[in-house]
Amino acid sequence: MNMFIVDRASAAAKSFEKPGLYSVEILKTENVITSKGDGTVKLVMRSDDGCVVSDTFFNTEAAWWRLNQILAACPQVTVSDGTQLDLSKRENFNAFFPPFVGQRVEVRLEEETYVKNGETKSVLRVKRYNQSNEPF
Repeated sequence: MNMFIVDRASAAAKSFEKPGLYSVEILKTENVITSKGDGTVKLVMRSDDGCVVSDTFFNTEAAWWRLNQILAACPQVTVSDGTQLDLSKRENFNAFFPPFVGQRVEVRLEEETYVKNGETKSVLRVKRYNQSNEPF
């Protein structure tokens, strides 16, 4: 029988403080339907020091290039070049992401600004996935 182990430190999540390159582990995927009915998948990633970032993948043909980018960053996820995937089916799009859980990648975070309720705010967004040079 598996036992639950209390470990509050593992639940702590802090934000990355500045733009840059960071080595992270992909912790989980979340399938999300937007208010417009579009299918998306959110990847949640954490660095070794507990900083957390997430990235949302939209299931649109214009955004599919990002799928090749994350595949290139995770050579352990094996999908042969030339493979055709029918991503018009939401379940196929959702099924694409679970093999990435547990993979280590390097992400480039860049700052984006936006205005909300008349106030300018900023957020760090994932702009690039690269292979990690760090071992698991």
